[in-house]
Amino acid sequence: MPGKVNVTGAGIFGLSLAVSLRQRGYDVVVFDKNDYGLDEYRDFEVQAASVDQNKIFRASYGKKIHYQRLAMEAREEWEKLGHDLFVPSGMLRVQPTEELGALELETIAGMEKDGLREKIFVKGDKQDEERAQQRGWHGKLLSFPIPDDSSKEFAQVLDMTAGFTRSSAACHYFYKQARDMGVEFVFGEEKGAFDSLIKAQVGDNSCKIIGLRTKDGIEHLADKTVIAAGSFSHSLVPELAYHIESSAGSVARFKIDPSQTELWDKYSPEKFPVITWKKAKRDAAGKDVGSVYVFPRTEEGIIKIGYRGVKYTHFRSAPAEVAFSQDGQWSTPAGPELKPPPVALDAIREFVSIFLPEFKDVPYYSTKFCWYTDSLDNEFVIDYVPLYADHSLFVCTGGSGHGAKFLPVLGEHAADIFENKDNAKTPLRSFWRWRADAPRKNGLEEGPEGPRNIAKGSVSL
Repeated sequence: MPGKVNVTGAGIFGLSLAVSLRQRGYDVVVFDKNDYGLDEYRDFEVQAASVDQNKIFRASYGKKIHYQRLAMEAREEWEKLGHDLFVPSGMLRVQPTEELGALELETIAGMEKDGLREKIFVKGDKQDEERAQQRGWHGKLLSFPIPDDSSKEFAQVLDMTAGFTRSSAACHYFYKQARDMGVEFVFGEEKGAFDSLIKAQVGDNSCKIIGLRTKDGIEHLADKTVIAAGSFSHSLVPELAYHIESSAGSVARFKIDPSQTELWDKYSPEKFPVITWKKAKRDAAGKDVGSVYVFPRTEEGIIKIGYRGVKYTHFRSAPAEVAFSQDGQWSTPAGPELKPPPVALDAIREFVSIFLPEFKDVPYYSTKFCWYTDSLDNEFVIDYVPLYADHSLFVCTGGSGHGAKFLPVLGEHAADIFENKDNAKTPLRSFWRWRADAPRKNGLEEGPEGPRNIAKGSVSL
């Protein structure tokens, strides 16, 4: 019989799971330190990756076809939702050279396998360009000469399965939907903020979670407790410290005034796609060291550019009782006062000089870090914590910078695991399970002495 579930975190993962659990008959209460009921997910300075004007929607995953399929499942649901929450602007994936990279070729092969090749257009391929012209998309196959050799152009692929989602608006939509369904929300820096788990002894050697305590000292008992707190998740559940790490992408924004009619028109979603650029080839270890992306302008005239070639860490002392740390430290989000380093903003400037030349010398409207939750392998962590009895503590986190697009469908897959564990029907079960024996990769192996740690005061990357 469904019982009461406490969920900590009202972002993408928490909202999606809360809605699905409520649909299955559970009594759901969601806690968050941010008052989203008041600000409607519009305070873009909060340390929550879900709170953002826009997020890339893509199904391009190379050989990870399980995410390609999940993305297309999500796209279908976005289109049903309407309300302009998903914008099919397309994505132009610009390569680091005049040749298509291995990951792009893998993606095209995966798309072809699932019957999606007709929505992929390779610049320079005669048939693709003719098809793009027929469908009215040829104008988004732009031209970008290679700076060091203007006789050549960067290779590129226009993917019309892609676009972007209006993340904050979507979160607010799902918040209202959940509230109307009977999900209770408790917001605020005291009454909504997580303080600790409430544990009860079970036998001689184990305990179970019977609820959570908020900062105001109130105890909230429940049959099950869910932690879906993004980059703060391991701070709340230290057992997650081996599995995830907080890291930051760098974001810069420009603003166009509607009176700038030429720019307003050029960078509209109708004419301008999301652009991603692999600034550099992958290094010897296969690591992407140069990803930059840009969105079409928003209704407010904002053009957002992100640099993810280096995702910065922020190491601080970990609690002594934490089972896993690196030199006694772990990476947690920094406050909004900490801004991206010059090296990251310079990388964005280089991108701007090539892809948005009108903004080459324009000052940034704003800059910030966006805090992600990197997992060991870019797979999510959605499972029960095995250290607690009676399947009493469930985690739903590890978005690794690519979770927002799945908002309409993530909860159903997570709820399947929540209810059925190893008997879950979702094909994602094996990818999202608790992975205590998996090697620590994806940058998580670097630790506080790694070159990405902005807490050291200076970074070289």
